[in-house]
Amino acid sequence: MAKKSLREPDFVSQLAFDEVLKQVEFDLRIKEFVVMEIDRANYIIKPNMPYRSDYFCIFLVQEGSVDIRLDDKSYEVFKGDVIFCPILETFWLNRIAENYKAKYIFFSVDFISQAGFNYKSNNVLKSLSSDPTHIIRNEPDIYRKLNFHLDELKVLNNTEKDNYYFNEMIWHHFSLVIYEIDNYFKKIEKPHSVTHREDELTTSFFQFVQKHFKEEHHVQFYADKLCISRKYLTKVINKTMFKSPRDIIHQVLAVEARLLLKNPNLNINEVALQLKFSDQASFSKFFKKHTGRAPLEYRKDDLY
Repeated sequence: MAKKSLREPDFVSQLAFDEVLKQVEFDLRIKEFVVMEIDRANYIIKPNMPYRSDYFCIFLVQEGSVDIRLDDKSYEVFKGDVIFCPILETFWLNRIAENYKAKYIFFSVDFISQAGFNYKSNNVLKSLSSDPTHIIRNEPDIYRKLNFHLDELKVLNNTEKDNYYFNEMIWHHFSLVIYEIDNYFKKIEKPHSVTHREDELTTSFFQFVQKHFKEEHHVQFYADKLCISRKYLTKVINKTMFKSPRDIIHQVLAVEARLLLKNPNLNINEVALQLKFSDQASFSKFFKKHTGRAPLEYRKDDLY
């Protein structure tokens, strides 16, 4: 299922949605999402290798457990847990239990957008900038309802099953999946009122950051792309994300720097050049500020 991205280093495997579709044993009505069960035997992720997907994923752990790492933080999930994973996060598999089994729904950017959701707003945006994985634990009622909706979505998307209103019912069940998850996290987060304009600006800001962060490190560039002032962009992002635009750009840069430093084929100066720092010294200063370790120290600790 792994496919190399042209924009990533050679050692990072890009998980592509079209490769997911090849694993489906029946014809899909809508080829922008798929529901499937995965156990240890057909779990294609290899341990201790970095991956990055071009799709979203929600999975319900049915048996056993799995331990995954995103950036420098590990998450262990168990039977009864629900996990929402956003797009483009780099992750590693630490461990998977022998009896692991889970029900997954994979869906593309186009699918969640067509369903009427701003795919990087609210919880998704926050997960991209802070905690990249949302886990719902000890909520059997939510688990039961999500399990039901995923079962319905799987049947509705099978061309062998007759259903005149399949399209409307797919949107219905998928919307309820997103609403259930969003509602859970809204209840545990600090409430704040965000306007549609602020939400759209935040979404666009993240899209530009994902596209340009290696070349453009300054907030003014993104404000210019959005045709707003730097001051207003900072105000909006502070409100929607509880972080400054500069902090978010630097956090994305630091994650990418750690990833590049794991590549033994790149020296530190080459990493600095790829991330468009003026020189190795300025990169090293940036990296130590955001990780607490010098690049060489980080590389040695990681390799040994």
